[in-house]
Amino acid sequence: MAAVVSAYSPTKELVENVASLKRYVEHVIVVDDGSPTDVSGILSDVEATGARVLRLPENCGIAAALNAGMKRARELWEPEWLITMDQDSRFTGNYVEDALEVARSSSSPQTVGLVAPQFHNNIRMPLLGTADEPEVFDPMQSGTLIKTSVLDRVGYLDEDFFIDCVDSEFNARVREAGFRALASAGSNLAHSLGDARPLKILGWHARIGEKKLSVHYHSPFRVYYITRNSFVLMRRYALSQPKWILRRLYMELQSHAVRFVYGPNRRKHLIGFLYGLRDGLINRMGKIDPRLAERLR
Repeated sequence: MAAVVSAYSPTKELVENVASLKRYVEHVIVVDDGSPTDVSGILSDVEATGARVLRLPENCGIAAALNAGMKRARELWEPEWLITMDQDSRFTGNYVEDALEVARSSSSPQTVGLVAPQFHNNIRMPLLGTADEPEVFDPMQSGTLIKTSVLDRVGYLDEDFFIDCVDSEFNARVREAGFRALASAGSNLAHSLGDARPLKILGWHARIGEKKLSVHYHSPFRVYYITRNSFVLMRRYALSQPKWILRRLYMELQSHAVRFVYGPNRRKHLIGFLYGLRDGLINRMGKIDPRLAERLR
């Protein structure tokens, strides 16, 4: 077992999370994805926990960062399983042992490619079907166990996606190869919710009972990646996995509707959305054009 953590402009939280991760996994690699500021002090503290640090010379995207870490981990330790983690994620309970037991006790262990948590921040994840061994609908890469032999069959993460939908595309490829992403019953991943903004309607903070509602905010340049990569994902897998694509598209449209109606920076979000559609149509992948990124800043 080995873990790979992607990092970009990390804070001291990364050191705490890696120290926590080391209690679950002996071998850990942290990949700094070309942080634009000097984070050498934080990375030194990470190394002091016993983790290894791999520094990329420039920002290559989360797919490339995780791929580099997974390949290095396989060279060093030849693990049977890999876990990929975001810098703001942390395990709870008997996370790793419970996930491995799910794979070991499966009625068809040779088809288990991934094992993902059933809960994120104690919120149940959507499932595929109602089988005795439920599969997670679209597991996030953070906290998911990947069997390394699956990588030999389906390949690594698609680096053209750069960020966003990277895990979704990999999940679709894993299913096409006949593998399953099982849910680890009861397992919970603690994960940062990012920048949540109040959901306001004509100045009124919407609520259900006493609970005030919030919108999970993505910056305009992230909306570009989400839109472009979702479109490419739909084009690749609409014929082979139509139900999964339609369900995922419905969820994305809900997020866009809230974003455009209630969120801040609506004009820039719309620009990011339209350019994402355009680049998805012409299959322009990789890192966002610097001029567009500046316009959306």
